[in-house]
Amino acid sequence: MKNVALALASGGPRGFAYIGAIEELERRGYKITSISGASAGSLVGGIYAAGGLEAFKAWLFGLDPLKIVQLMDPSLSKNSLVKGEKIIEAIQEVVPEVNIEDLPIPFTAIATDLFTGEEVVFREGPLFQAIRASISIPSMFKAVKWKGRTLIDGGMVNTLPLNRVQRTPGDILVGFNVNQIDAAEIQGFLDSRAALVESKKEKPLLERLDTTLQEFMLTRYGKENRLPVGADDNFASILQRGFGIMNCTIARMGIALTPPDILVDMPFDSYHGVYGYTHAPEIVERGRALMAEQLDLYENR
Repeated sequence: MKNVALALASGGPRGFAYIGAIEELERRGYKITSISGASAGSLVGGIYAAGGLEAFKAWLFGLDPLKIVQLMDPSLSKNSLVKGEKIIEAIQEVVPEVNIEDLPIPFTAIATDLFTGEEVVFREGPLFQAIRASISIPSMFKAVKWKGRTLIDGGMVNTLPLNRVQRTPGDILVGFNVNQIDAAEIQGFLDSRAALVESKKEKPLLERLDTTLQEFMLTRYGKENRLPVGADDNFASILQRGFGIMNCTIARMGIALTPPDILVDMPFDSYHGVYGYTHAPEIVERGRALMAEQLDLYENR
């Protein structure tokens, strides 16, 4: 049995992929001996460390668009859209609160001080307080007040906290990053789209876009991915992509500073918004497949 120190990145609903990845590690006989996570990574990693992954998975798979909307508690504040308390309370009904220092698996959650820009690492205290701080996406969730600090999403400073996971002699450092942006792939898509626009005289433009872009999605990105169409169309798209670029860049720097033994990558351009939250089973299986692929490569070296 090989011990694994596991680092899980921020990434919204793409973070559900970590459930399948963890299950694949266990299926192959790897023992996860420590975990560190930012944002979505702290949510899944913390719940796993608390022994609640199966219960959380069952709850997650039971969500539908209406239930997701019901979990969004509107904030009266000018600084956020939702309070973020209802979703934590709902999860706590299936995974009870516990102190981080009492977890059977060492765990750290990453948050960011809104005013100082400092990284805040939770190693003790209530688990869900740490998770709630770590998932506080700016402008989306209300920031968390903690010991005189105002805390927001941990992915802002340490997207993939490879350097914060507790190591043991002989263990394997595994990182799962769901913020990969492949510039060459995306430029290829944009070039293809531009070529279609130029050829609009040959066929009705919309008809050609419908057929050709669907083929492009399947062959180059995979059916689970959302192509970067209209990234400049509205405020939400620009904000989302801005965070994505930031997370991709920070993750790359973290990987360079603390290279993992196994790195699993998943494109940022996948499973966004409500689509992601309502397709959890698909995302979980994608995470399982991606982890299996990298484990095969590692084991066959």
